[in-house]
Amino acid sequence: MNKRLSLCLTLLTLLTFAVTAQAETHITLSVQVDLENRLLNVQGHANKAVQLPDGTRPKANETFSYDWTFPSDHTPEDWRGGAFIKGTDIYLPTKWYPQTDDFLTFDVSVTSPVTTILPGKISDEKITMDQYSARFQMEQPSEGIPLFAGPYKISQLQQGPVTLRTYFYEGMENLSQPYLQRSAKYITRFQNQIGPFPFSQFHIIAAPIPAGYGFSGLTYMGQRVLHLPFIMESSLGHEILHNYWGNGVFPDYASGNWAEGLTTYMADYMTAELSSPTKARDMRLSWLRDYNALPLDQDKPVTTFVSKHGAASQVIGYHKVAFIFHMLRQTLGDRQFFAGIRHFWMSFAFKSATWTDIQTSFETVSQADLTSFFQQWTQSSGAPHFTSLSARAKRLGEDGWEIDATILQTNPIFKTIVPVSIGTGDDLLQNHLIANSRLSHSKIKVPHRPNAISLDPDFHILRRLGPNEAPPILRDIMLSDQVEVSLLGKLAQHPSATQQLMDRFLEGAFEISDKPSLQKPFVLVGEDADIANTLQDLRLTPNDEPDTPDITAQIRAAKLANGLPYLIIALKPGTEIDALLRPLPHYGKYSSLQFNGSRVIEKSSGQTQPIAVPIR
Repeated sequence: MNKRLSLCLTLLTLLTFAVTAQAETHITLSVQVDLENRLLNVQGHANKAVQLPDGTRPKANETFSYDWTFPSDHTPEDWRGGAFIKGTDIYLPTKWYPQTDDFLTFDVSVTSPVTTILPGKISDEKITMDQYSARFQMEQPSEGIPLFAGPYKISQLQQGPVTLRTYFYEGMENLSQPYLQRSAKYITRFQNQIGPFPFSQFHIIAAPIPAGYGFSGLTYMGQRVLHLPFIMESSLGHEILHNYWGNGVFPDYASGNWAEGLTTYMADYMTAELSSPTKARDMRLSWLRDYNALPLDQDKPVTTFVSKHGAASQVIGYHKVAFIFHMLRQTLGDRQFFAGIRHFWMSFAFKSATWTDIQTSFETVSQADLTSFFQQWTQSSGAPHFTSLSARAKRLGEDGWEIDATILQTNPIFKTIVPVSIGTGDDLLQNHLIANSRLSHSKIKVPHRPNAISLDPDFHILRRLGPNEAPPILRDIMLSDQVEVSLLGKLAQHPSATQQLMDRFLEGAFEISDKPSLQKPFVLVGEDADIANTLQDLRLTPNDEPDTPDITAQIRAAKLANGLPYLIIALKPGTEIDALLRPLPHYGKYSSLQFNGSRVIEKSSGQTQPIAVPIR
């Protein structure tokens, strides 16, 4: 299907769903998994009229029965989303159960030759050598009835009233306890910040495919990913928190999906924050660098974000929204921020909520008028761009010194508090300026002679970065449009592999060319010697020599003097570019990379220097 048509259909489905999401339908099913005949035998009834997979519509409380045939088998490599069937591995996210526009509650009894999982509280569970049976009851409204099955080994941990389980493959047993214990810690943290965990269970199911999905009370994650050491400190918390934001409070998609950004902020960011201030600062800077790589015509109000469909939408719906919640927390302080979070959860658990509902909750607990804040940051595109900072100081006698600071911003004008650091020789003082016009003046009193001032050096506000704050990164070229891809030397003779890589790596249109025009963003791809010669011909900065002889590929982002981004992909002679196909698109936030095969052995984010000036 055409990508744009697929996206439009997805958005239409989500927007239609948001209008009708408050209603509920309860479905009772008995499901027999028949692997030999490749089907599900389904019997049941619903308290409202529903539509069966064959299109028939039984009336409310009318008993129905049907067989649902499995789709064709896939390999993990050729899977492109949706259902997956291979051997005893089954993933059926939708289509097999009766359909309705309402939210669903359900009571499903399953009999299967392999371990089978659905969302919901488990009872009547029986496991023998050749059969698994259980009952799954979901009392909270949910969006569907996904079904998972496979040759899983079950491990369990009880965390208060919440049952934690892993469904892992043989050979993954050593991962179960670490995942269960880390999940318990996340749930404890989120309960303290928000309220009781919404479901009676949380399950981590290993997927044979490269998936990463969250459902009510469970997550379905690729088995390869689960082995990665950083997943427990990143994706796991994100998926658990989605049980509050997304599967607990449902975004009203017609007015913008706030759930991904709030989950990113409270899971990913706050985990980094608990680890160290440096990691939290690095994440804020990473978000800003990604935002600065976003072409202006793709910078949309966050109220237009519905779902992720590429890196550009992720910058808006995940990172920009996360930054808005960070600035809200900076404005209100921790006590009122978390009180607002708890009020929002209590008010809208298992209901749809809008950005206006979020504003109302924070206004209720803080007794502050946040209209200007939410209008400016959620309903407008763009961000402040400060192009100049200057400051003078004068002695106030025994009362210290007074700084008169001026900041200049370009249109459109944003009204915001701008953090600053002031150096006084032996001390570094934290204060702020007020930006409310194109040229804004602020006065600050300090006890000792100030000598320098820096603007938002710890990156606490959403803004366009200065030139020295935003060194080139891979994301600059990933988000560009009309990119020229120049294949050098032997690479020009076999363009298909490079074209496949660019299809995955670049979001915009691109064309293969012999030599860049220097009028459009471009990528140079070739072996080391060809890259060196072309960079010399174009009078561009040469690559550094590889640090070690086992480096097979060097990737470097750069910009021309006029700001046009470009990317260098230099391969050691004999290296196949296919090795970069899977990993490269995941490293957009970096300035340079060094690979050995498909493994990154060195990465750099470049040098960042804050906007700082001496005080006269």
